[in-house]
Amino acid sequence: MSNFAGQWYTTFGPMTLSQQGGRVSGVYHSGDAENTIDGEIHDGILHFRYQEPAIAGDGQFMLSRHGMFQGQWRPDGEETWRPWQGHRQFDGIWNTRFGLMRLFQEPEQIYGFFEGTGGASLQGTLAGNRLTFRYQEPNVGGQGYFELSPDCYAFDGRWLEDGRSTWGPWEGRRLVPRPDVRWLVVLEANWQSYLLEKEYSFGAMLREFFARVSGVEVRHRYFNNEAALALLCRDLVYLPEPAILVIASHGTPEGLATRAGSIGPRVLIDNLKHADTVGLLHFSSCLVMDGAPTAAFNRALQEELRFPISGYASSVDWAASALIEFTYLDMILSKGLPPSLAADQVPSLLAFAGDKPIPGSPYPPACFRIWLPGSERVDPGADRYYA
Repeated sequence: MSNFAGQWYTTFGPMTLSQQGGRVSGVYHSGDAENTIDGEIHDGILHFRYQEPAIAGDGQFMLSRHGMFQGQWRPDGEETWRPWQGHRQFDGIWNTRFGLMRLFQEPEQIYGFFEGTGGASLQGTLAGNRLTFRYQEPNVGGQGYFELSPDCYAFDGRWLEDGRSTWGPWEGRRLVPRPDVRWLVVLEANWQSYLLEKEYSFGAMLREFFARVSGVEVRHRYFNNEAALALLCRDLVYLPEPAILVIASHGTPEGLATRAGSIGPRVLIDNLKHADTVGLLHFSSCLVMDGAPTAAFNRALQEELRFPISGYASSVDWAASALIEFTYLDMILSKGLPPSLAADQVPSLLAFAGDKPIPGSPYPPACFRIWLPGSERVDPGADRYYA
């Protein structure tokens, strides 16, 4: 049975829950008010009633993993559900003395990543509100501890490098998601092969296009090899709000193509598998969604990543892909459609996005595809399924 008991930091402040079998009750604090929750777990979902001084309503929490729940709530008399998210104790994103840190809390351990001097890791155990850990940076390691504040918003701690005797301070404050903020992150390889070619950029176009949409934070970065792409993907672990990742480059059924060589699926899997807030990975690239048995790239991603993945199974025309993606991403970021519904709309709105040639069209079929976790559907245009 799902275990919701413990201390949480949530959308509406700190929360403490207790659990007896399938019955869960507790309190949460928003401002000076102490509010109550009472409910039962059915099929892994906590269904509850909440009571605040001036309002009451229904809600649901579901554990996405031990340290995190995704939920929703609505006040009595309303039909619209709104999000309510929570992190257990140390779980979450922290702004610390040594840069951003991402911690994951499991029943027997806490582990995570921080930037420090670049690409560092941490692992430890929890006793009460104290996390005792070992850390490892690229060239040095050591030990330390963090003490969590009662409201789960901050920690104070100490660290000691191996071989030294002087402890140093290490404090952190939780990076709280901002309401109604979403990210569009565009990682782009240079399309040009020679100096003779003029410069052009799809990411620059997207940045200007979405400047008009309130709440959308656009970040556009370039990569030219596997190491650069790994570093940029790792940064998504530290985004507290929902994010869409667009990777724009030349592509093949085996991977992404850059002047420095081909990039396979492992670099994306290793650096995105902990990026909880990514809601879609879209490839603005030819052929990466090819469903042939020899096309290992997207199949490897589907086996290990747990968010929707979209792209093309054809050598798509560059301008055609831009038209598709402006429409597709606008439906998600501006109109509020989830990726699955936006993908279903694409071939209806832009017929050349499908698999069939359009008489008189200057664009060949783009063979747009989407894969959804738990589903084999990859082609909304032709209702084609792959085993």
